Amino acid sequence: MPISSNKWGHLNRYERLYLQPVMDVYDQIQAMEEDVLIIAEYYQLPTQEIERAKDYAFGNGVARYQFYPDIDMSRAWLRLAKREGTDVDRILLFHEIYESQLVIIQGMNQQKAHSIVQKRYPWSDLLNPPS
Repeated sequence: MPISSNKWGHLNRYERLYLQPVMDVYDQIQAMEEDVLIIAEYYQLPTQEIERAKDYAFGNGVARYQFYPDIDMSRAWLRLAKREGTDVDRILLFHEIYESQLVIIQGMNQQKAHSIVQKRYPWSDLLNPPS
């Protein structure tokens, strides 16, 4: 699926300057060709679900839903693509699959979908547990 040439247009110039290294990792992930198949086989999931989640989180979904680049998400995806994902990375994968299903397939509002999914797959809470 072609990616919008202005994927980060919702960020101001200072955000783009500060977040450029993370944005570069997103571009690296988008350029990967084997990751979807590797992740699908390793986790025994349909490739179309992995592809949809990848496009939603790192591709066309970025501009459409005005996502900010997240270094933790990108690092998790890279580990998943090397079959080195942690349990928390696996939760992120399921989180993105479920959220992309609610938003893209069922037409739910992104923020509402995220709230619902976060209760089932609380990736960000697991990443940064309360003290």
